Amino acid sequence: MANGLKKIRCYVSLAGINQIKNWHDDLSAQERADADQFIEKMRKITDWRLPYYRPKLIGYKALGELRWSSEKKQHRLIGYLEHGVFFALIGCTHKQQVYKPAEALKTADKRKKDIKDGRAETVPYDL
Repeated sequence: MANGLKKIRCYVSLAGINQIKNWHDDLSAQERADADQFIEKMRKITDWRLPYYRPKLIGYKALGELRWSSEKKQHRLIGYLEHGVFFALIGCTHKQQVYKPAEALKTADKRKKDIKDGRAETVPYDL
């Protein structure tokens, strides 16, 4: 990867909806600023690991999560890392083993399959 920077891509549905942009747009101004700052930091780190990245999720070993806090909430981008590219599938919050939305992991798993099967696309994370 050029300059050691990681690429991040966003899930886009068959209908052309950038689900990560929609999630980002629904955050508060402070949450958006914190998310943007976190993503910029992660792009510069070549070796992703805890506490900022968890590579395998319980029940969904093929999915990982980017992790940061904002506004007293634990924020997550669920996705998968492949060939130096992180594919962001859904944004959510996490508290005491519970994701919000509750179906975040199941949705992310379906979206990954949609990308692999050509039913969905990705675009660069440029929010």
